[in-house]
Parts: sequence; structure tokens; C-alpha cells
Amino acid sequence: MTEQTLTEKLAEGIEALPEVWLQNELLEQTRDYLTRGRRFERLRINQLNEEWAKAFRQFVRWQIGPYVRDMDDAGAELRLRGEEFPTHLVTSEVEKLRTAIRCVGPISPSAEFNRKFDEFIRDLNKPKH
Repeated sequence: MTEQTLTEKLAEGIEALPEVWLQNELLEQTRDYLTRGRRFERLRINQLNEEWAKAFRQFVRWQIGPYVRDMDDAGAELRLRGEEFPTHLVTSEVEKLRTAIRCVGPISPSAEFNRKFDEFIRDLNKPKH
């Protein structure tokens, strides 16, 4: 295997990490919700949508607090029911969050990181004793 091929394979794996992490996070949220008991199970869909939207609004405003669990739990209940998230109820908050993310900008590796990464790849290809 050439260095380029190995680098490409590692890059593909690294690029997949955010999606894998997100899926794992959603599974853990759903597991935790089920473990605590489905407190939103008896809500009608419009009530559940409002619970999620209320918690999402608070999340965008404060990013911390007890409503984070409300948002996660309502989201888990929506996923368990196979329902879409009611983002139409929080369009302005979605835009605020999108703007905040853009302000942070993409996270690019430093030149030092790239140098160490290349060194690591070269070391992987060295003959083993």
C-alpha cells in the first residue's frame, strides 16, 4: 500500500467520524430517554413538537441548562415515533444557530499538525523489526 493510498484511507475514515459520532450520540440520547422512562410518550404530536421547539429555542439562546435534556428527550421521542423534527417552528432560531456556526468557521489543521500527521504516516510504512 502506498503512502498516498494510506493517507487517503485515513482521510476517508476521519471524514466519516462526524457522522459516526452523531449517530452514536443520537443512540445514546435515545437509550438514556428510554432508561429514564418515556416522559413524552403520552403527548400528542403537536404537543411533542411544541415541547421540542420550546427547548430548542432555549438551547439556541443559552446553550446550557435543564432544557437541554428536554430537547434531547423530545427529540428521542420524535425519533422513536419516526417523526420529523419540527424545524418549521424554529426557523429564526435555526438561522441564529447557522450564523453562529459560520462565525466560528471551519477548523483547519495547523501546519504542525499536518507535519506530524505526515511523519506518522511515514512511520507506519517503515519496516518493522
